[in-house]
Order: sequence, then C-alpha cells, then structure tokens
Amino acid sequence: MYTLGQKVIHPLHGVGVVELIEEKTILGKHNQFAVISFQNDRLKIMVNLSQSNTLIRNLVGKEEVPKVFKFLRRCKSELPIKSSERYNINLKKIKSADIYQVAEVIRDLTDLSQHKKLSPKELSMLKQTKKLLSTEFSYITEMTPEEIEEMIDRCCREEQQPVAVGA
Repeated sequence: MYTLGQKVIHPLHGVGVVELIEEKTILGKHNQFAVISFQNDRLKIMVNLSQSNTLIRNLVGKEEVPKVFKFLRRCKSELPIKSSERYNINLKKIKSADIYQVAEVIRDLTDLSQHKKLSPKELSMLKQTKKLLSTEFSYITEMTPEEIEEMIDRCCREEQQPVAVGA
C-alpha cells in the first residue's frame, strides 16, 4: 500500500507525493483514497486505492534501471502505418503504468522518428514519455533527469538486437 510522503508515479502526470490517505463511504461502499500532489503542488488528484485499476504505482527499484536500459536497446515492435492508430496504441501502453511499455513507446517513436517525421501528437508523446522515465529514474539514482535522458537517447540509437523469448 501507500504511505504519507511516499513518491509514486502516474503515467500522465509524472512523479507525485502521497499527501493524504483517507477512508470514505460512497454509496454504501467503503473505499480508501489517496490525495496525491504533482508538479510542486500545482496539481492534486484523489485516487481510489480500493480499485485495482488505479493509474498510480510505486517508483521502480534501483535494480530495475539497468534492466530498463537493456530493454530499450533490444525492444522492437511493429506499429501501424497510420499515426492515429499508433498514437492510440502508444497511449494505451503509457496508461498501463508498466515501465517496460513506457520504454517501448520511447524506443518505437525514437526509431520511427529516424525514418519519418512524427506527427505533432507523437512528438509531444515522445517528449513526455522521455521526461516521465527520466524524472522517475532521477529520483532513484544519483543522476539528473537530463543525464538520464541522454542515456535514453544513446540506448535508442544503438543498433537493435532481436529480443530472446523469456529474456
């Protein structure tokens, strides 16, 4: 569960801090809610922790960082030709809150940008997902978000290798 002051990640808002945990009864159903502050208190949201489909998650552990960078070097997926379809697929991946799906979005859009011009929405999505990943990693490492973003860019430029099943 979550504790007061704990840092959490939201796939659309970035790193936030749990400010308050409270219990409420709504329509006769007992629920637990967390108030989370993002962007230095410029945004606050209330999340129902009793639901299994919450968009927040704990920051990944420090041991996960090298694994994500290794995944960035190796992942490759086939995306649809139409940018609107790609956008919807990538948005679904981001909303999954899975760190590897976020990394896959970064890798795929970076790879695509080397072959063709990204749509404005995809370009914005690429910048936001890089920022999301670099900010999260900067909280759990000794590096700045800018240094992390440079590492992300280097990983995405390296020649791709096929992913072994079970790796």
